[in-house]
Order: sequence, then C-alpha cells, then structure tokens
Amino acid sequence: MSNSRRFHLLRHQDISGVSGTGIVAVGVLWPDGTASVRWLGERPSTVHWDRIADAKAVHGHGGATEIVWDDNGSDASRLARIAEGHSKNQVRGMTSGLCDECEQSWPCPTYAWATTNRDVLATWDPDDDEVTEP
Repeated sequence: MSNSRRFHLLRHQDISGVSGTGIVAVGVLWPDGTASVRWLGERPSTVHWDRIADAKAVHGHGGATEIVWDDNGSDASRLARIAEGHSKNQVRGMTSGLCDECEQSWPCPTYAWATTNRDVLATWDPDDDEVTEP
C-alpha cells in the first residue's frame, strides 16, 4: 500500500462567501484512499471523507477550488494519484461495484497495482494480481 500524501485546498474564488480565497484547508490522503481535511480560518474544523473525489465534488465548486499536492515527487505519491483516479463508484451511498475510471469490477486491476507494495519501475503483469485457488 502507498504512503499518505499531504495536500492543501487552494480557493481561487469564494463561491459560498464563507472561507475566503487562497489556502483554505490542509489535508492528508491516507493509503486506503480516505482523506482528512482540516479547514483553516475563524471556524476551523476537521472533516473525514471516504474518497477524496467526494471532497473535491463538494468543495471544488466547479473549479473554484483545487487540490494542490504538497509532496508530489515521490514514487508513492505517483501511485497514490493513479489509485485516486480509479475509485469505487458510489452515488448516494450506493455502489455499482465498478471503478469510476475504467468501469471494471472494483477493485480494478489498475487500483490493485497502484496500491500493492511492489517495485514501481517493474512492468505490470495482470497475473500478479490473480487470486489462486488453494
């Protein structure tokens, strides 16, 4: 599993009129794909999300706020970005059992590859992720 990654929310336009512009929150993307966001300002709070995509959908305001990765140069962070793009499809608490990105059964092969501890420079072999019968 990959390491956690730090990020901040950079708000270009304050649509709601509550948090202002600039860096409005800091956060951590955890190895299991969940995210913790610490809101800054006069009324600080901490929010936990099952998927960072959900936090972006609620707080991104159509591009007015962006997620900026603070530690994006490592192999682990590159794998985390891949895994982030391949998340479990969920709508209103329901799931289709498919990956949002590639629409394969969850967990899709790309998510499995990105979250498995292995040599990141190695070529992916789908047989590595096949479950063998005992």
